[in-house]
Amino acid sequence: MEATNNWYEGIKKEINSLKEKMTKGDYKLFEVDLLLRVAKRMTSFSSDCEYCQGHRNDISNLVTDLGNLPKMTEEEVADYGITFRSILRHLDKHHGLHRSVPNPGIPLGIGGLILLIVVIMFPIAVLATSFGDSNIFRIFYIGLFIISIILLIVGVVLGIIRHIRKPI
Repeated sequence: MEATNNWYEGIKKEINSLKEKMTKGDYKLFEVDLLLRVAKRMTSFSSDCEYCQGHRNDISNLVTDLGNLPKMTEEEVADYGITFRSILRHLDKHHGLHRSVPNPGIPLGIGGLILLIVVIMFPIAVLATSFGDSNIFRIFYIGLFIISIILLIVGVVLGIIRHIRKPI
């Protein structure tokens, strides 16, 4: 266990030293913060999981690649992404850790906004139908109502999924 902690501390120090040398664009492109979080998770799983033990070597190689960033070819950058995604897939499939979950507030907010529009437009639709036969307003009103209900349901489902999943 001590060797695992030493490995993580070494990775952490190396990544922190690389942060100063990297541009913000490269930092985001190579997802350095996520790489550090993944390395930390690997320390807890590597004692029980032989794949995680192998992925520790992959993470060490990825950090080394980041140190050689100015010299990396396009193929090496692509290999970095492939290796990193395979590590993330392993954490997802075998340990139930997920990278991120969409924010349920977005569909809830959109659904609520559409519902508010529907409530405001209801009197307009009633007035329009009393002045003449206007099926367009009825169809528009029913369509907005259905869309808002669907978005609210999506938001609730995403919120439930968000609480079930464990982040990396």
